[in-house]
Amino acid sequence: MGPGDDCAVLPPCREELCVTTDAVVEGVHFSRPAFSLEDVGHKALAVNLSDLAAMGARPLWFTCAVAAPALSLAEARGLARGMGRLAAAHGCALVGGNFTRARELSVCITAAGAAPPGGALLRGGARAGDLLYVSGTLGEARKALDELAAGGRLPRGDRQRRPVPRVALGLLARRFATAGMDVSDGFAQDLGHLCRASAVAAEVEVGLLPRREAGLEAALSGGEDYELLLAVPPGRAAAFERACVRAGEQVSCVGHFSAGRGVRLRQGGRLLRARRGHDHFVDHRRGLPQTPAPRAST
Repeated sequence: MGPGDDCAVLPPCREELCVTTDAVVEGVHFSRPAFSLEDVGHKALAVNLSDLAAMGARPLWFTCAVAAPALSLAEARGLARGMGRLAAAHGCALVGGNFTRARELSVCITAAGAAPPGGALLRGGARAGDLLYVSGTLGEARKALDELAAGGRLPRGDRQRRPVPRVALGLLARRFATAGMDVSDGFAQDLGHLCRASAVAAEVEVGLLPRREAGLEAALSGGEDYELLLAVPPGRAAAFERACVRAGEQVSCVGHFSAGRGVRLRQGGRLLRARRGHDHFVDHRRGLPQTPAPRAST
């Protein structure tokens, strides 16, 4: 049973249940009017589906809690459209949620997916000698954020407002990879998290990082790319790449894991300084157009 009762009633899952929760908050993860309500709905669900993708989990269902200063029926429908199209594309059902009043709009989602017993991709599985792959391209979300701050207009479907969760790739990678995670806070920083969990070091040739027009700094530390980092043993690499080509998934081998600690970024023979990524308690959206703050109610 889905929405309409005090709780959703869900059947037992015969596989391992992977559960994640994430929120998008106005002024932190998005700014209006640069983001439509459909954009907000899409992004809120996409960042959660990206976590499931990183685990190699098949999306099952999600709940949604919305807090807002005011929300008209038309605005609620806009949020729903943004979520609904993405949910339908991945076979993920809305099973419940909540509305409440708050000073700014926030959307908090809890999503669940399924993986075979013992089959979920974890951050702690990489081993020295494994190859490091990253999906898609890096830095586009940060580039779009900078363009918004400068007063620019973004094309439809840009990666800042419409991130793409790599669910299909996560399911494919589960057959080949030993570890995985998504890039939400910046390539270098998130790779460091994977290295710590696996007790290994990573050697990265930054010239191999996949990027289009984004600069190197945006690719290394921009955040909100929602691409996947994957550790793949050398003996499985060729088969993994062939499977990705057949499935239409773009992956790039950008380095390897080794004994030791930390992330070493190399450009040719030169070692680059370490990069920091997103800090959740720093204002990264200063200068973006803002919706006027509502007056406090008495």
